Amino acid sequence: MSAIRERISKSREQNDRIKVLRPNGAAPSLRANFARCAVDLAVEHHSGLIRVVEAGEYGTAAALLRPLPESSTAAFWFMYVATCAEIRALSTTGVENANADIPMLGDMARALVPVFPPIQTIVDGLKKGGQAKWLHKYTHGGTPQLIRRSPGWTEDEVMLTLLRGDMFAVLGACLETVIAANPALSAYAFRRRDQLGEEMTLLFGVPQIPQQPHCLPASLTDGCGSPFDSGKS
Repeated sequence: MSAIRERISKSREQNDRIKVLRPNGAAPSLRANFARCAVDLAVEHHSGLIRVVEAGEYGTAAALLRPLPESSTAAFWFMYVATCAEIRALSTTGVENANADIPMLGDMARALVPVFPPIQTIVDGLKKGGQAKWLHKYTHGGTPQLIRRSPGWTEDEVMLTLLRGDMFAVLGACLETVIAANPALSAYAFRRRDQLGEEMTLLFGVPQIPQQPHCLPASLTDGCGSPFDSGKS
């Protein structure tokens, strides 16, 4: 399992680097505040995934593969799609039974297609019988989880879990660069995204992703009001 330990080290290095490069201080608006919270949650999920892999709890790590992209996708939804009416309707307290909340993963992804057309692949994959339904199955204890209780997870499966987690997390980090200019984070996150894509192709035969810009399109400009917190501690 030395390969897994080496991969864990690379994942932890990514998580630590992103934490250092992400900004401190208050977000510039209510929209950005929610988006930044979503990125922060994605970074935490990524850290948690790494920790449970370190503990040998591979099923739990796989279960985190859905909430991680949900958080990253929510950040993009806030910055590119959400209306001010939708954002202002959200609770800014810790209430658990608020009437309004963010959409489900598939709905957010579908709304983002006009801005990021390649996301259509994810939208299609999340449909019934789609190629991305494994996200749900790992989180909700479907058969892909159950049959791996014995004899267990293979080294390649654990490596793929870490790689997927790294990719989902770095995409969330990229979103930070549209909230506020961050040359250091841009230089790292987009390069890291490309490296992970190449690694997935090399190790698992995943189709090569066409070269993507090292920047994101301009986001919505209406911030929808003042932020509700003072930023990261």
